[in-house]
Amino acid sequence: SIKDSYAAPAAGPSIYVRIDGGYAVHDDPVMVENGIFDLTNTNFDGAWTLGGGIGRYFTNTIRGDVTYDHRFEADVSGDLNNNSATLPGTRKFGLESDVVLVNAYYDFNRMGRFSPYAGVGLGLVHHSTSVGTVSNECGCVGTIDEGSSTHVAGALMAGFSAKLRGGEQTMQGGIKDAPVMVDNGHGLYLDVGYRFLYLGETATGDVTMNDNAGTHVSRDPTVEDIHAHEFRVGLRYDLR
Repeated sequence: SIKDSYAAPAAGPSIYVRIDGGYAVHDDPVMVENGIFDLTNTNFDGAWTLGGGIGRYFTNTIRGDVTYDHRFEADVSGDLNNNSATLPGTRKFGLESDVVLVNAYYDFNRMGRFSPYAGVGLGLVHHSTSVGTVSNECGCVGTIDEGSSTHVAGALMAGFSAKLRGGEQTMQGGIKDAPVMVDNGHGLYLDVGYRFLYLGETATGDVTMNDNAGTHVSRDPTVEDIHAHEFRVGLRYDLR
């Protein structure tokens, strides 16, 4: 009978906060200058990330959050060897980013001690490039001006959560006094996972080089289709 049976777990805490850190590696980017010259030997160094967010549980399996992450500066470089280019040589500059995402997750075993999850995210990224340098075989040295841009960002996530403490199940009276399992909240979870990020593109400022013939200017080296593979660790705390 209903009186003698146990109902499904009732909804527990609805709000959580999180903090996350990680390290990202990047695919070698496509880089273009003046819109026509392709750079070769391109490289995007790894970057550390740190961020946080606030989220909500919608069901026992579905949750969502809004997150902000700062991606610390990493070096980007590429060679321009085209003889038609105004300023051949190696370009090198720093790139850092700020990412805001709205995310949705599916938890496969939220009530258990270990819970695998998968998720998707969509948002915006703001890129900033630092002053860079140009060097070539003639020993000439040029500068690359700063630049910034904002682009659509997207993410795919997978990993697992491990319950560290709290979130215990307790018995409370339910319909017609049937006992109901209720999560008492204040759970603390360790999240470990992988995140693939699409971060759009960004451009630096102008490239300028001075020599005996005068001042030479080349326009806006662009880093296209930035892809990051992030390995992340974080803490998530349920608020009652």
